[in-house]
Amino acid sequence: MITIFPMKDKDIPAVVEIERLSFKFPKPEAVFHEDEHKYLVAKDENKIVGYIGIEKILDETHIINMAIHPDYRGKGIGKRLMQHVLNDEDVFFLEVRVSNESAKNVYQKYGFKVIDVRKGYYADGEDAFVMRRIPNE
Repeated sequence: MITIFPMKDKDIPAVVEIERLSFKFPKPEAVFHEDEHKYLVAKDENKIVGYIGIEKILDETHIINMAIHPDYRGKGIGKRLMQHVLNDEDVFFLEVRVSNESAKNVYQKYGFKVIDVRKGYYADGEDAFVMRRIPNE
């Protein structure tokens, strides 16, 4: 059974491992220590299988990043994390690689729409789509 909790310091090594398995240019561990309060983890029993980071600024929420352990993808964990953080009051923003069709499709299912492109956003020079979700739109 998947449960979702605020990330604790002891969870960071597992989150960093998922980050490394998921991204070409993973965030360094120090980022997770600095932003520990911004992350939620998904656990299957006592194993961390995914995470999502959010930052709230006034009535906007930015999804920093989200990843699921490769062994647990396709099991609805990303969906659970998204449902856990989304609400009908805040405007949500995120960036996603233009090449990441599967993530873009997931976000579109939750009402996110592409509103802009950030040229060269990622370390390898790839562009990012800026996506936004407006409540009740």
